[in-house]
Amino acid sequence: MGCGPAPAVAPSRDPVDLSVDWTLTAPESVGMDEPLLTAALGATSSIDGLESVAVVRRGRLVAERYLGTASAEAPHPIRSVTKSVIALLVGQAIERGVFSDPGEALAATFHPPLPVLAGEQATLTLDELLTMTSGFQWDEGGSGAGYNAWVLAPDQIEYLLARPFSAPPGTEWNYNSAAVHLLSAAITSASGMGTDLFADETLLGPLGIRVRTWEVDNRGIPNGGAGLSLRTRDLAKVGTLVLQGGRSGTTQVVPRAWLDAAIRPWRVTPAGFRFTGVLDYGRLWWLGRMAGNDLQLAWGHGGQFVAIFPGLDLVVVTTARWQGIGGAAADQEAAILGWVAESILPAVH
Repeated sequence: MGCGPAPAVAPSRDPVDLSVDWTLTAPESVGMDEPLLTAALGATSSIDGLESVAVVRRGRLVAERYLGTASAEAPHPIRSVTKSVIALLVGQAIERGVFSDPGEALAATFHPPLPVLAGEQATLTLDELLTMTSGFQWDEGGSGAGYNAWVLAPDQIEYLLARPFSAPPGTEWNYNSAAVHLLSAAITSASGMGTDLFADETLLGPLGIRVRTWEVDNRGIPNGGAGLSLRTRDLAKVGTLVLQGGRSGTTQVVPRAWLDAAIRPWRVTPAGFRFTGVLDYGRLWWLGRMAGNDLQLAWGHGGQFVAIFPGLDLVVVTTARWQGIGGAAADQEAAILGWVAESILPAVH
């Protein structure tokens, strides 16, 4: 299930070992203009809501800044960037035999005490959840009201499963955090361990990520739609892993074929995203272009971003205020990505 051009290849350089801690590298040594980068960091003070920034070029951390109460050591809620992490975990689960393939029926991964799926729900596949084409009647909206109603429900899984289908699965794109959470339920059920522990073992641990929190639903299942919190530096490791084709040093952490599929456009979707225009969507990753450069984007509410520019061998991570901002989220997100385009990209040479 894919259309459009193939994803950009990983950099020709040797992949850096992401299991070791970052150390700051001189920007000029990896082809970045230090005065422009310094000016870009200074400009962050004027961006409403921005709380942290990290910039990685050619596998080296060249800049970071923390604003307000944010710090390098404190994990930050990454909101829907969690979905992009879930996409990586599904690929690892397939490689380990937890799932058979992306076309596997969700029903086959659900074991007691999870509900038995019947009727049209029984045909729903993992890939339809990964591509936001589950077909459930759902309106998440810009205000977050739909998401909040789901989070506050007595049972988050039953809340979604009680919804009718508005379209046959696999036919229409509709953003649905609750549907993505079903993937976390599937990982938890089929692996015999929580999604958080599976992530620790297969993804976060191999990247040397030891600090994280993960909110859970009322069944104790980690929220696959928006529940993960990571440090900014560790989020930069996840982005660099994707940039490096799933490799950390000599270790293939995420299967390359799976990663290529995850960042291949499924279909063009009207994101209403004013800065880059219409974006494509892969498997829980946004795809587009910025200032003439290919962009792979993990996008969380309010400005939690992992922006990967494969042609520039560049990763830019931001975290931002997200609680209580409601309809202002779009403006805040546009301002942050505008800063990336207008301040960070010109510093690359």
